[in-house]
Amino acid sequence: MASVKTNALVIRESPYQDNDKLLTLFTEKYGKQRAIARGARRRKGSLRSVTQLFAYARFMYFEGKNFANISDGTLIESFYPLRGDVIKMTLASYIAELLDDFYDFYQGDPEMLKAVTHIFYYWSEGLAQNDEALAVCFQLKLMRIQGLGPVLTRCVRCGAREEALTGFSIPDGGTVCQSCFRPGDKPIDQPLLQDMRDWMQLPIKTICHKKWEAANVQKGLKLMDRYIVAQLGHPTKSFRFYQELTGQKAAQN
Repeated sequence: MASVKTNALVIRESPYQDNDKLLTLFTEKYGKQRAIARGARRRKGSLRSVTQLFAYARFMYFEGKNFANISDGTLIESFYPLRGDVIKMTLASYIAELLDDFYDFYQGDPEMLKAVTHIFYYWSEGLAQNDEALAVCFQLKLMRIQGLGPVLTRCVRCGAREEALTGFSIPDGGTVCQSCFRPGDKPIDQPLLQDMRDWMQLPIKTICHKKWEAANVQKGLKLMDRYIVAQLGHPTKSFRFYQELTGQKAAQN
């Protein structure tokens, strides 16, 4: 069996047999991988810290017929503070869920892994001006990398340019002008549309430190999740839980 060394983010974990874990890793070199970590559930197991959800580590594993077998791991970043904030943890779970949904096994993207670890770092260190702005930034960048758009600079039906855009069509994959607006399209104003272009194009560090209109962030986040659900063909469980949490928080306030 070939031995492999690569940095990877744990995007899913589940118990396996008595003391083991079954992991889904988003690796730097070899894409998404399914791996077994023997003894990782033991209190003093050597793999315990590197196999926690959201852990970013240097793994060594041996390729197997059905699963990779992890033999060693060195923790790079645990992002442990995410576990102390239920909203941040839910948003991180949402990102992990989307990585799992949009990448097949052995498919990956080192730049996307870098982007996600940067977002997790900003969240865990409390550095973001608006946590949800980083989530919608991830949504848009992921869709762009996957070749799924959305189009934000012209009408997807007639080609009209920016100043005429007043809506967003989920089935057609982008913005629409007033003349092409149809029942079922989502109204969108120019400030939100400009923010969405920025979230798609600007570096993550810039988005992290810039102040954003909170209402626009929430509108963009929900709109993009609807768009993503349409691409997947099924709901996103983590985002539904996020909406339940934030709805309860709003009701309490």
